Order: sequence, then structure tokens, then C-alpha cells
Amino acid sequence: MVTDTMQAAALDLNISLEVVYAERNPYLLKKLAIQALESPAAPDYLLLVNEEQAASELLTITDGHDTHVVMLLNGLTREEALTHGTPGSLHSSWIGSVIPDNHTAGKRMATQLIKVAREGSPTGQLHGLALIGDTRTPASIARNTGMVAGFSQDQGVQIDRILEARWNTRDAEHLTGQYLKWVSRSSGQNDLIWAANDAMAEGAILALESAGLTPGVDVLVAGLNWSPEGISMVKDQRMLLTDGGHFMAGAWAMVMARDHADIEGWSPRTVNFPMSAITHDNVARYGPLLENPDWEAADFAAFGLQASRDDYGFDPMRVLTQMLGHQAAASGLPPQAPATQKKTARSSALMDAPQ
Repeated sequence: MVTDTMQAAALDLNISLEVVYAERNPYLLKKLAIQALESPAAPDYLLLVNEEQAASELLTITDGHDTHVVMLLNGLTREEALTHGTPGSLHSSWIGSVIPDNHTAGKRMATQLIKVAREGSPTGQLHGLALIGDTRTPASIARNTGMVAGFSQDQGVQIDRILEARWNTRDAEHLTGQYLKWVSRSSGQNDLIWAANDAMAEGAILALESAGLTPGVDVLVAGLNWSPEGISMVKDQRMLLTDGGHFMAGAWAMVMARDHADIEGWSPRTVNFPMSAITHDNVARYGPLLENPDWEAADFAAFGLQASRDDYGFDPMRVLTQMLGHQAAASGLPPQAPATQKKTARSSALMDAPQ
């Protein structure tokens, strides 16, 4: 989904894009990035995901090249920031970062789980499970701390286990199954499951069903990704919500690179953008756009720098609103929200490294 939105933005902005994948392997990420930098056709811009804190040391390496760096999805940890500073401060090659607000998303998921669970148990003790992806990647750390902050708002909520399911359905299903056996042996209860992505939420749901429980009725589950699978599980009410929109960071990074190339005096910066939840209340409206997305219906060029405020208005929900307007215009119906017109593309070249 990161790649798809990035490619749609490249078309809007007249950018030549190449995507190579490190498959979440930090060593491969560094290898691929260095290969790109040392290539005879080195990119003008290198977009990096700081997976497991692997990209930070590349900042020093890129300073010796003509390539500019935009970091997306994962920023630097506090410890890394002490060494590398902020965009443009210590590394001339580093022009910006585009970071989704994972902390608020993680907190919102926990808050909504509590809110709905409290409708059935206004004052009783609630017990839950948290399935995290990892404890090393900055985005994951932010998501996890948001989860803890969200659950800590209600003193009657006890998270019995925080388990690392490594982002995948299989591990999540196994770990949830083991947890449910422990709950049964200890004559305990399980009211809610917080999962750091939709894949782990799906694993939890499979384990609940195997244990004879009904997801969404016996146990509430929340995930994150805005994935087609997540949307489907929200539609059939097995899942309370899927938070997301973070995957548009790649598209926003393309906009930032385009502006850096075109706007004289453009200043390095970190842009934090919001995420949003797809719930039972809005899934009928937005779900179809995410189950079969046509990202070329969005106008990513419209999200260029707002000169009057020297700021960006990056917001995934604005993209979905654009797409609804495009659909309405194509069908001849009045648009549900204002739709923006495509801008004329501008020229430059961009190469993306590990996602």
C-alpha cells in the first residue's frame, strides 16, 4: 500500500520512481541503500524507512553524495536524535522526515476498545491482551506507548499479557491461542484484544473462533493498517476498528521531494501527520475505497507546500474524500465533498530505497 500510493504520487508529480524492498531486514536495507548511492545513476532523492533503527547510520554515508534523503514512516529514536539531530541540522543530505502519529493511533485503539467494552460492563473489571509487532522500530515503539497510555486511562482495565507477534497472522494466532488456554485454566476472563496491525488482529480472531468465542461479541478486537482484510473484518463486525492511513507517508515524501526540488529556499523539516480509524460507523462510506483502491483518482500534487503557512496539510482522510469526489464526478452525481483538479506535473527524478 505504501508502494501503490507512492507510485500514484509519482505520476502526479512527474517523478521517476524505483522501489526496492529490504523485507524488514536492516542489513539488507543498508546494503541496498549503499548500492543506490554508489550507482552511476544515483538517485536525486533516496526515501528510507528506518526499520529497526538501521537507516540512521546511512545519514553519515549520504553526506558524501549528491543524493538527498527523506525518511518516512519511522523517524529517529531519542537516542539516535542526540547523535544525528533533526533534518538539515547535522546532515546536509537529510532534508526531511514524514512521520505518522502512531502514538495517537495506538491510544485511540485502546480508548475505543474500553469505550465499547464499558457499554456492556460499565463498572466491572476488564481484562485484555496486547499483541505488539516489535520493540525496536520507532513507529512500533510509538504505537506501543500509545496503547499503554490509552489503557492506563481506566483503572479498571488490566492488560494481562503484552506479547510480541512479529507483525504476522501465524504468530498472533498461536500466541493468542496460548493466552486463551491460560485464561481458561486460571478461570479468568478476556474482554478485549489490541493488535498493532491487521494481520495480528486476524490471527487473534482466528484463535478466538477456534476457542469457540465470537469476535466482536465475546471479545472486542482492534487492529491497524486500513488493509482490505481489516476493512472486511470491520464490515462483518469481527473487528471493532482498523486505524491507519500511515501508508500514505510514501506519497507525502514524494510531495516533499518535489517541493524541495522546485521551491527556492525550501527548509528542511519533519512533518507529522494524523491517522484515522475506520469503524462500524464509517466503513460503508470509506471501506470500498480501501478494499479496491484507485489511488490515481487522488490528486497528491494538491498537497504541496502551503506557502502562506509554510506548512503541509497531509491527511489521509482528505485523500479518501478526494476519491469520493472523483467517483461522484465520474458517475454524474453531485460530489459529497469538494474534489480538486489534477495539477500539471513537474519534472525531476526520484529513487526509493528499502520499504
